[in-house]
Amino acid sequence: MRMVRLTLAKFFCALLLSLVASTTLFGQAQKYQGKPVLIIQFEPKDQPLDASELHAILPLKQGQPLRVADVRASIERLFATGRYTDIQVDAEPYTEGATQGVIVRFLTKNAWFIGSVTDAGSINNPPRAGQLENASRLELGQPFNDQKIQDAVGAQKRLLDSNGLFLGKVTPSFTYNDSFQQIDIRFEVDSGLRARFSQPVLQGDVKLDPNIILKATKFRRWLIHTWKPMTQSRVSEALDSVRSLYQRENRLEARVSLESMKYDAQTNSALPTLQIDAGPRILVNTIGAKISKGQLQHYVPIFEEHSVDDDLLLEGAHNLRDYLQSQGYFDAEVAYKPQRVVNDQATIDFIVNTGPRHKLAAIEISGNHYFNTDAIRERMYLQKASLLQFPHGRYSESLLRRDRDAIVNLYQSNGFLAVKVNSRTQENYRGKPEDLAVFLEIQEGPQSFVNTLDVEGIEHLDMKKVLGSLSSVQGQPFSEFSVAVDRDTILAQYFDKGFANATFEWNSQPSPRPNRVDLHYIIHEGQQEFVRKVLVSGLKYTRPELVNRNLTLNSGDPLSPTQITDTQRKLYDLGVFSRVDQAIQNPDGDMPDKYVLYQLDEARRYSVAFGVGAELGRIGGCNDCLDAATGAAGFYPRVSMDVARNNLWGLAHTISLRTQFSTLEQRALLNYSWPRFEDNDKLTLSFTGLFDNSKDIRTYNYTRLEGAVQLSQRLSRDITLLYRLAYRRVSVSDLKVTPFLVNILSQPDHVGIGSINLVQDRRDDPLDPHRGVYNTVDLGLAEHFFGSQRDFTRVLVRNASYYPVGRKMVLARSTEIGNISVFHYFGIPADALPLPERFFGGGDSHRGFPEYQAGPRDGLTGFPLGGDALFFNQTELRFPLIGDSIGGVLFHDMGNIYSSFDHFSFRVHQDNLQDFNYMVHAIGFGIRYKTPVGPLRVDLAYSINPPYFNGFNGTTEQLINAGPVPCPAPAGAPYQCNVQNVSHFQYFFSIGQTF
Repeated sequence: MRMVRLTLAKFFCALLLSLVASTTLFGQAQKYQGKPVLIIQFEPKDQPLDASELHAILPLKQGQPLRVADVRASIERLFATGRYTDIQVDAEPYTEGATQGVIVRFLTKNAWFIGSVTDAGSINNPPRAGQLENASRLELGQPFNDQKIQDAVGAQKRLLDSNGLFLGKVTPSFTYNDSFQQIDIRFEVDSGLRARFSQPVLQGDVKLDPNIILKATKFRRWLIHTWKPMTQSRVSEALDSVRSLYQRENRLEARVSLESMKYDAQTNSALPTLQIDAGPRILVNTIGAKISKGQLQHYVPIFEEHSVDDDLLLEGAHNLRDYLQSQGYFDAEVAYKPQRVVNDQATIDFIVNTGPRHKLAAIEISGNHYFNTDAIRERMYLQKASLLQFPHGRYSESLLRRDRDAIVNLYQSNGFLAVKVNSRTQENYRGKPEDLAVFLEIQEGPQSFVNTLDVEGIEHLDMKKVLGSLSSVQGQPFSEFSVAVDRDTILAQYFDKGFANATFEWNSQPSPRPNRVDLHYIIHEGQQEFVRKVLVSGLKYTRPELVNRNLTLNSGDPLSPTQITDTQRKLYDLGVFSRVDQAIQNPDGDMPDKYVLYQLDEARRYSVAFGVGAELGRIGGCNDCLDAATGAAGFYPRVSMDVARNNLWGLAHTISLRTQFSTLEQRALLNYSWPRFEDNDKLTLSFTGLFDNSKDIRTYNYTRLEGAVQLSQRLSRDITLLYRLAYRRVSVSDLKVTPFLVNILSQPDHVGIGSINLVQDRRDDPLDPHRGVYNTVDLGLAEHFFGSQRDFTRVLVRNASYYPVGRKMVLARSTEIGNISVFHYFGIPADALPLPERFFGGGDSHRGFPEYQAGPRDGLTGFPLGGDALFFNQTELRFPLIGDSIGGVLFHDMGNIYSSFDHFSFRVHQDNLQDFNYMVHAIGFGIRYKTPVGPLRVDLAYSINPPYFNGFNGTTEQLINAGPVPCPAPAGAPYQCNVQNVSHFQYFFSIGQTF
């Protein structure tokens, strides 16, 4: 008997040898050749595959004659599963009753696969634990071996060294999971003390004062001149800073690199050695046109690449030509002339011939029949001249080539395989020497169609469903683009069903019918793979059931990449994991069932955020400004601090405290959020407590205490319902109103209100919408049943819609209607609703008013009192203004706050100084500047018919002593009235569109 040992590293060599002489591998087994195999055994008994799976994949079968070829094929098949690193085959005679045969034993050594990889211990940041884990390059689910661990330890040690932690130690430890052949790796890190920089050594052709270079490195602290601790980022910033230093000296080819970093253990210091080759000074000039240095640095790539060669200079010449053409110099020519180095200086001249300045006055398109002209223009970069956005148009030869290619691709993707697009330019267009026209002539040619489509190879999917998703079907235009779309569509369906190795081939041939093509698709499905089990690791505080509820994969499901990624997204959406890694264990193994792995890193459970800001503008309600009922301009600093405890109870619940302090308002909001309430992904329950103290913002100062519970239900992708029950107590003070109203309006307000809010959002971009609708309906009921002292209903409806106008403009409109109806009240109707519950408006809702300044006012002081009804309508025409980043807005706002819905009116004239129930109109112009967080908004509004009212010209004491005497004040009164009005001009500044 002879034992054969195969290791994975020698597997392919063993196969090659087996082809030469099978007796070399199984020489002793020859004497058992042909004898029946009575028993097949595996040692150890616990195998990574079930007994049924093992016997199913083995060519060697029990009861059949022993053949060396079957043994060899069995070894190959076992290795192909990827589950083994070592296999030994042993055979010995065995007698069972009267039958003499052999026992074949497979002695196996299991493979191991990488599970979780964590770094812990004494880690001095930087680097962070996550950076060390990434440096190890140990990928989840990949085969494990000792060499990978050695490489990982070395890589982490190098990362520590690069951050000055030269004494750091990395020690790996392992946890084995025999059931899943998975090994979790933990690196215990002891960072040690961080080294500090020391005086750097400068080598090479420096050409600058070493002290200036040392200052540029910033290795040493300013003023106190002590050396900073070494980190990788500081080294990188130092090299960049030194390079910038040479750049400022016009030494564009300067080379700065870190030659070495020597560690001195006695002083715990790091000695950097910088290799510097300054190179000559290089001056870049333009001859024939004046181009700023900034433009040269932007368009000539030698400044970015820190190198000078003919390719970069030629690219710079082309870029400068395109820039000049975009400025209207359509005939511009640019060439470069490099000079030799003389006295440590080289000059590069770009010779520019701008030619006359033109304006792209027309773009004429002809020959198009299949597509209309507007559809073609939408795909073009060329733009006719417009007054502000493109004063000379947008034109260059490269843009013209790009547009021709875009039109060709458009036609070819719709079956016009022989399409041609010719272009020509015409100067002196319509007799104007400065005008230029571009003419595009399209020769469409014949359109090709699919005559027949034959699909071969679909066995495991629904043929009808697959064919229904294709675009290249009988009678449709034929193009390679459509075939590519079909390929992606078919393979996506196969991948989603676990056919990871599915392939797609196609061919075509002309049909006997003219301009018709017969298509033939060939699909090779390959082996379907399934989920053996989903393994989740990394949970410390999070409950497993929370994760399990969000798994879209289960054992036995097809191994779908779509579902794997969808689960990853859902786990991220929980908001409790900073990192979710997903992988397939043993991805290259030839097995139909595979483990899906998710390695989770829990985010920090506590988070703290600080903010600093300010408000600048006209704020209403100034205590010391009784003669300025529309407010006073000022600067109001603001700070905020938010503290949150995430993943409470391990269930993704969150409790947070958000605070804001300013000279105008002090605010604290305590919120408890329970997402996926009752295991429903569409429900979120939240509890809120609010303290809000405000002054100098409205007619009154107030202190608000509120508790609320809210249930959010997502009905569909764009519709959400909010059910809310709130109880609040609001006390007001420092009212700037007629004295006899103070006692009535300053009573503490206790309101319990239940409300339902429906939100429908179908906008294409919530930050800057161009199409779609946004609707909200808010219905509220305050009643004694909810603990409310006042009974009323509240309705607030808003509808906003957005319509593209042509290619560039957007027409946006928003209408808001609200009404509050009081019931079970037997006093004076005007005083039935407390001030804090009334509607206040202005500012963003109507730009003809400052914030909170719309609606009824006090007859003595002129300060706003709010109302029971509102109507606001805003219309904007948004259009590009300058280039692609700056847009303009023309707007019209109309509406007002009304004392009651019965007094709603569209009239535009104010009857008297006590009449505020009329429609105020405002027009204006705004600018929008695109930023990553939304457009920066500046609006200037002109109110056409602002309200006039009686104002109070006196002190607070005079107001208190005034009594119920109305304006105009009689002779000898302790105060004087003066007629005021809301200013015709208002301005607003914020981030985001108005609506």
